[in-house]
Amino acid sequence: MPELSTALRVPAAQYLRMSTDHQRYSLDNQRAAISEYAEMRGFAVVRTYADAGKSGLSLKGRDGLQQLLADVVTGQGGFSVILVLDVSRWGRFQDTDQAAHYEFICRDAGINVHYCGEPFDNDGSMVASIVKNLKRVMAAEYSRELSAKIYRAQIQQACLGFKQGGPVPYGIRRFLVSHDGTPRLFLGPGDRKGLKSDRVVFMPGPDEELKIVRRIFRMFLAQKQSIANIAKTLNDEKIPSTDGDLWRWGRVKGVLRNELMTGYYAFNRTNHKMKNPVRRNPPDLWVRTRVMEPIIEPKTFARVQREFSLGRVFALRDPDMIRNLKCLLREKKKLSQAIINNCPYTPSAHAYWVHFGSLQAAYKAAGFICPPTGQRGKYYSDDDLLDGIRRLHAKFGYITIALIDKDRHLPNHKLFIKRFGSVVNAYGLAGFPTTTSESISAARQRTAARRRNAHAARPTASSE
Repeated sequence: MPELSTALRVPAAQYLRMSTDHQRYSLDNQRAAISEYAEMRGFAVVRTYADAGKSGLSLKGRDGLQQLLADVVTGQGGFSVILVLDVSRWGRFQDTDQAAHYEFICRDAGINVHYCGEPFDNDGSMVASIVKNLKRVMAAEYSRELSAKIYRAQIQQACLGFKQGGPVPYGIRRFLVSHDGTPRLFLGPGDRKGLKSDRVVFMPGPDEELKIVRRIFRMFLAQKQSIANIAKTLNDEKIPSTDGDLWRWGRVKGVLRNELMTGYYAFNRTNHKMKNPVRRNPPDLWVRTRVMEPIIEPKTFARVQREFSLGRVFALRDPDMIRNLKCLLREKKKLSQAIINNCPYTPSAHAYWVHFGSLQAAYKAAGFICPPTGQRGKYYSDDDLLDGIRRLHAKFGYITIALIDKDRHLPNHKLFIKRFGSVVNAYGLAGFPTTTSESISAARQRTAARRRNAHAARPTASSE
């Protein structure tokens, strides 16, 4: 194919996705393969959308693909085709209709998706449709099989006493061993093993930390102190937590509830397979393995758990809870679930929810009026948001997600989605085109106007 100048090539966008650091699917490798395909087919890549380290099981968290679809719907992308390495990079959705739906959105806007590394042309033919759907099923099945293999491996490793992820409570340390059990070193906060063959085991922490652990159990069980009071006492005595931070409600609870204190590692309590919502597994599926000598006697630990099951954790007086919440409000000038959970002298946000029926009711009792959306920082009313859209349109002659995000007087476009359901719905409420055909038509009119202005600005032969 004769080499074409960039101006004569069809503008294209490339979408890149990598769920792990596997070399075959690295972003650079995908970019190189797509570039070769574009060169052969007469495309010029003008936009890149990437999701590095993102699973293809769902659209959630894939900002690159979300932005791509938003630009397609609003007609603001400036490209005519989308280039993807293969069907699995587009997604490994467990419902194959979901992948087809996102591709249909692009095709309905007049933008075709090309799979550069697949042996078929995505031309809408019967053969292409059959093969493409088969590839989607294979991509989904690959994820299911991989999830099952990882699950079986984790169960096997947990039975052997090897740690399978997640934080460790105060008083416990992670220790690295080789594949044959040769001791290596302690792992600090944030440290990870360097070799896949290495394993991580649990070990008791320093003696001074073990004394604090036993003291926490005595304060809760024998002295009948609340978790909030225990955290306050430890902070008043300037006893640092694991990473040197302050003690908080969740940290104290983590010590009281973790079965590692009895020397047993409990795994597979919950299930979060395939990006599904977290749900608790029945006890017969749990894996319990003895991994070290107990820090707390099993009978003492069982009594503490019985206190939790009887609702002792919520045995708090409403006036005390509101007094602490007012103190936190004076300190932080606002309230939120994260602020409450991170406070060392208040119960958890869940405790407030149980006592008062909702966090908003607790906020009101403390004298804080929470914005309807629960948005942090400045609160924007619906009129503020729609007026901002109209202001941008009056200034630029059009409106895009990129313009919204760049404007320092408006919040991120995600607030528009949360408030109005989608950015397109916000456009409609502000009085601008909302359908795909209207958006594409408006984009084409702007492009034609820019071309006319550019042509008019060029110096004529006589003027030269």
